[in-house]
Amino acid sequence: MDRREILLESGTNEIEFVEFMLGAQNFGVNVAKVREILSYDPNGVTAVPVAYHTVMGMFILRDSTVPLIDLKLHMGTTSESENKDRKVILVCEFNDMVNGFLVDGVNQIHRSSWKDILPISQFISQYGPSITSSITINGRNILMIDLEHVLSDIYPETRLVYQEEEEDTEHTNDTEKRHNERENVYIVVAEDSPIVRSSIKKICDDVGYQNIRMFDNGLDAYNHVLELADRAKNENRNLTDLLAALVTDIEMPKMDGLTLCRNIKEDKSISSLPVIVFSSLVNEQMIAKCKTVGADGWANKLKIAELIYELDKHCLDQK
Repeated sequence: MDRREILLESGTNEIEFVEFMLGAQNFGVNVAKVREILSYDPNGVTAVPVAYHTVMGMFILRDSTVPLIDLKLHMGTTSESENKDRKVILVCEFNDMVNGFLVDGVNQIHRSSWKDILPISQFISQYGPSITSSITINGRNILMIDLEHVLSDIYPETRLVYQEEEEDTEHTNDTEKRHNERENVYIVVAEDSPIVRSSIKKICDDVGYQNIRMFDNGLDAYNHVLELADRAKNENRNLTDLLAALVTDIEMPKMDGLTLCRNIKEDKSISSLPVIVFSSLVNEQMIAKCKTVGADGWANKLKIAELIYELDKHCLDQK
C-alpha cells in the first residue's frame, strides 16, 4: 500500500511514525515522509566524488538515482547496534526531494498522539538541532529526528533563503511602503525546529514583519490565540485587531499544525484568524488536507517567498 493511503485523518492530533535504530539509540520519523523501506545492499551503492562526507553514494531505484546518506555517521552516533546484519534504507520524500537514509534497523510503526510527544531541550540533546522532540513507548525513549535539518547540512540550498527581489517583483511594486505596513502587524509562528524558527525570524525581520511571537509546539500557540481572543472580547474588538495571522508547521509536539488549524476554524470566536501552513510536507496531497481543516494558505519550506506572499495577502491586502 502506498504510504499516502495510510496517513491518518487530518486534524486528529495523531501521528504514525517509523521507529528505527542508530546504534543503541531509538529514533523516529513521520510515516508521511517515508516512501518505502529497502534492504541494504552495499554492492548496489556507487560512490560519488567530492560528496559530503556522510553521503555514501547513489543507488538505483526504479530507473532513478537516489542519494544514500549514512544517518548514523551524520548524527555522530558511536554506539554499536545489535542488528549489524539488518541495516535498511529509509527512502524518504519531502521538500520535493527523494533521499535514502541508511539505518541500523527498523523496529515497528507506531500510532501515537502528538500530545504524548514532548519538546526536547536543545541544551540537553547530545544530537543538537537534528532532534526536536521525544516520546517514551514501553520504556524506550524514542528521539524524533528532524531530517530537514540533516539535509540542510548536506544541501545548503535547502536552507531558508529569501529572495526579496523575486517576491517584490511578482507581488508588489513599492518595497518601502510594503515594509512599513508589515511593521504594524502581529504574527504568531508555531514551529518546533529551533533552526527554522531562527531563520523565519531573521527573514521576517528583514522584510518588515518584526512583531512575531514564536512557539515550539502547537498547543502553546493555540492557548495564546485563546488568550488574545478573551482579551479582544473584553475590549469589544475583533481578534484580528490583535493578531493578524498564525503560521504553523505540521509536525510538532503536543499539538500538530493540522489539528491546531482545525481547532481554530471550528471555533466561531476565533475562526476569522488566517492560518497559513508552512511545512516541508506541503505537496498536492497535503494541500488537500490543509483545505480539509480550513487553512487559508500554505507554502513549502523551500519557498519562503510564498510564505511572505501569503502573509501579505492575508495581513495587508485584505485590510
